[in-house]
Amino acid sequence: MTAYKVYFLAKVEFFSELNTQELTELARDFQWEEYARGADIIRQGQERHWFYVLTEGKAEVLVNKEGRDSLQVSSFGPGDTFGEISLFTGHPAPTTIRCLEKCKVLALDSEHFARMLVRWPKLYERFIAKLSARLNQVNIGLWEAKHKEFLRSGLQQTQFEYKFYGLWGSPKTTKEVESKLAELTQNKEHLLLIGERGTGRQMMAWYFHKRQFGEAAPFIVVDGRQFDQQWGDLIFETHGHEGNLPAVRSSGLLDIAEGGTLFIREINLISPRAQLKLAAALRSQEINCLIVGSLKAEPELLAQRLIPELRSCFTQTYKITPLRERKRDIPVIAQGILDKLARQHNRKTPTLNQEATKLLLSHNYRQGNVTELIQVIERAFFLAEEDVIGLEHVFFGPTAEKIGRSVDLLSWPWIEKLIKNGVFILWLQRITTVIFLLITMLLLFAPQTKMTTTLFVLVWGLWWPALAIISPFLGRVWCTVCPFSFVMEQFQKLYHRNLPVPNFLKQYDYLFISFLFPLIFWIEAITGMRFNPVYTGLLLMSILVAAIVIGMIFTRHTWCRHLCPLGGFVGTASIGGMLEVRADAAVCLNKCTTYECYRGKGDLTGCSMSQHAPFVDNNLACKLCFHCVRNCPNGAVKINLRVPAREVWHLVRVNQGFAIFIGVLLAILIPINYFEPLHRIWPLQKWQLWFSLAYWGTAFTAGVLTWLIARPFQTKAASRRIKLVFAFIPMVLAGYIIYQLHFLPGAGSLMLGLGFKTAAGITQTHYVPALMVGQAVAATIGLALTGITVIMVLLRDKEKPAANPGPVKQTSPPGTISHAPE
Repeated sequence: MTAYKVYFLAKVEFFSELNTQELTELARDFQWEEYARGADIIRQGQERHWFYVLTEGKAEVLVNKEGRDSLQVSSFGPGDTFGEISLFTGHPAPTTIRCLEKCKVLALDSEHFARMLVRWPKLYERFIAKLSARLNQVNIGLWEAKHKEFLRSGLQQTQFEYKFYGLWGSPKTTKEVESKLAELTQNKEHLLLIGERGTGRQMMAWYFHKRQFGEAAPFIVVDGRQFDQQWGDLIFETHGHEGNLPAVRSSGLLDIAEGGTLFIREINLISPRAQLKLAAALRSQEINCLIVGSLKAEPELLAQRLIPELRSCFTQTYKITPLRERKRDIPVIAQGILDKLARQHNRKTPTLNQEATKLLLSHNYRQGNVTELIQVIERAFFLAEEDVIGLEHVFFGPTAEKIGRSVDLLSWPWIEKLIKNGVFILWLQRITTVIFLLITMLLLFAPQTKMTTTLFVLVWGLWWPALAIISPFLGRVWCTVCPFSFVMEQFQKLYHRNLPVPNFLKQYDYLFISFLFPLIFWIEAITGMRFNPVYTGLLLMSILVAAIVIGMIFTRHTWCRHLCPLGGFVGTASIGGMLEVRADAAVCLNKCTTYECYRGKGDLTGCSMSQHAPFVDNNLACKLCFHCVRNCPNGAVKINLRVPAREVWHLVRVNQGFAIFIGVLLAILIPINYFEPLHRIWPLQKWQLWFSLAYWGTAFTAGVLTWLIARPFQTKAASRRIKLVFAFIPMVLAGYIIYQLHFLPGAGSLMLGLGFKTAAGITQTHYVPALMVGQAVAATIGLALTGITVIMVLLRDKEKPAANPGPVKQTSPPGTISHAPE
């Protein structure tokens, strides 16, 4: 037995200078010990110290950190020694020595170790030199291990069930996906995932990894776009070893993913040189991880995207079907997202109403597939204050883009302070409300007084024409100080049922406005309201009562958004206006987590028109209340001055039904202007009959023709036909300005003169009615702006085929598997 000990001790570098007699004497002090695989020879922190010589088997050196997994810093094989560090320092063991396989060692206790050094002093020097080298090697190993752990923690992505919600779709789809995942994991071979952006390739890779290795194993995600810059030279490398010192691996990419999965997004974007290196590494027997690559190409194009050497390494491919081709999964995925969000935020699960579900099903999801659906549902969840998600909470498509140059009025501190303080606007609302109520009361109860007569003239002669003249320049600035809206808000504070807007109203609000606005004009003409203060007072009071009733029943400013005829007219006029409220979508999407522009903050309500600031790209439904400006915590919302009419040829998500309203507005100008002179000639009843028939016949015919021409709602984004209809807004406004100028006080009696001298010295003067000049100017501007807008629409927009929003009946699962040839 002693001779057997001498045989192994003679192989140890420490004892190479001892002769056979000295080795025999030393061997008597060593004891044989055996350890099973996985057993600890030395435990980190133990205070009982021994010196060991490993004769058979392999062991690893581990460093344990509290709350973290052990880090391997080195390894030992036959002939290596360990334990001397603690014997020299007297401190607890700094590392753990664990058997990688069955080990046999020679052990020397601390007392005999000290006697050995006294008996042979030359060993002391050799131990010191070797110990210094060993400590240096351990430090390198610790640095490498820590660097590897740092890189792994930065690249490893976990909690994919939370990120992707772990939803495949209907029970049938989920069952098929699970069975295919089981088939994939049985082969334990590298996998190539093919699919469009957002189809869930990374989620599929995560579940593939989870089944293969479990959640604790590293799941490393890198991007093919940056692969060459970041990892091209670090695919797989090792440091050589010197003498009998153990080799130490570097933090190569495949080494970081050791024992787990490396997921490479868009693997086809890696350069051919890096693809060759990766293929060579995959063919080697030294790696201990699986590679999952993803790309957007079709299977038949793989040869063009991946070099043959790398393509042959992937013996399995899996194609994920786009969401638009399996639309029956959409309601299941959407409701599943809402369920998980509700649990995370301790909230009752909201449900999607029928109209919101139809909208989700009609969308094509070409921007981001399942990822796009997740973003839409998450946004709707946080925007919805009640337990039902409706159309007003679902925002699709890209956010509003900055169009051309504009001047941000909030860049002037005094304007910013004026708007964000809110006091100035509040007092304007109070003043206009007091004036409005005073005028209405006088019209109803004191119609014959001189003051009432004067105010009556101002209502029809200044206020109504001002709406048509100011709105094209400043947008819905009247809505900012509207007394109907302000009074409605006060009643909402007293009683408010806050019911959601009925679906039919949200879907067909343009028809209500297209009917109510002509109705007011017709009543005005038939009743002679412009000459009757009482009738005018009744009209104003009727609008106020309607606004109050609707406001007390339904949420927010439902009256203003979906029913107000004046708001519809002013909103349509403001599309080409110079004033806009827009948000910086980049700031909203990257910094905002509270959605305060929509939900409100403190006592200040959110958007009264139920709009989400980063998606607002037109003025139609923006009433310039500036709540979004005041609520935004990131300063993302701006008030801009812009080029007039530019918005028309950039329309995207405008309410396309208002094309019908524009057609009706333009058409009813014909009977209004034709029958106005006949009012003084024909008998009243005859005039009323023929005017009514012509008026409503023209309005109905124009509405139907506009619908047939523009075909609203057949595409998500505004088509060229829709934009061409909206291009006629300046002409519509010019027509109404021409009509309203008749009623300006003194317009018929004011003359503009042009004088010149003849050759004979006689002065001649020609007089032109100011009314005619004003009408000519309005007509010229209207026609010019309409012509310019039409030209810009034709130049900048190309007709695109309408997407079919009908239901898709395909029920294929999210993916199909194919096995590539070896």
